[in-house]
Amino acid sequence: MKKIIALLFVLLVAGFVFSGCSAKITATDPGYDSEEKQRAVTFFVIGKGLEPEDALTKGEAVLMAERAAVADGYRQLAEKLRGVYIDAFMRAGRGTVDFDLIRTQTQSWLRGAEVVEFSEGRYGITQVRMRIRINFSKKGMVWWPAGIGADVEPVLVPS
Repeated sequence: MKKIIALLFVLLVAGFVFSGCSAKITATDPGYDSEEKQRAVTFFVIGKGLEPEDALTKGEAVLMAERAAVADGYRQLAEKLRGVYIDAFMRAGRGTVDFDLIRTQTQSWLRGAEVVEFSEGRYGITQVRMRIRINFSKKGMVWWPAGIGADVEPVLVPS
């Protein structure tokens, strides 16, 4: 009889312990807002690449053009998210400009960029459509790309 009572007691305690493991987050929990969780901003770019003339085969030319288009898309995403550093120099003498140099540079760590579609156009130009989504979580933990004004509001994305 004592064994049966002890077994029922163990099963009852185990039932209480395992029923507490499934925590459910509700909208009433502090720090959780269902609309805030679904906020995201998406950036789209179109990268372009050209088939090189010195490729050994047509297949190699297509692959190199695709890779160049993806690299151009990454560059454009980095420019949109982090901005561009511009270094300009001009030399003028006797009323004319005899040397003009403009250099642009950008640097960023991109994570989560996606290739949406490839398309091959005329004259050997390959286009790639790319996107990157920046998701928002809690109100105090919002990450926003540099260079975008404070008056810009993210749009709600349906889940």
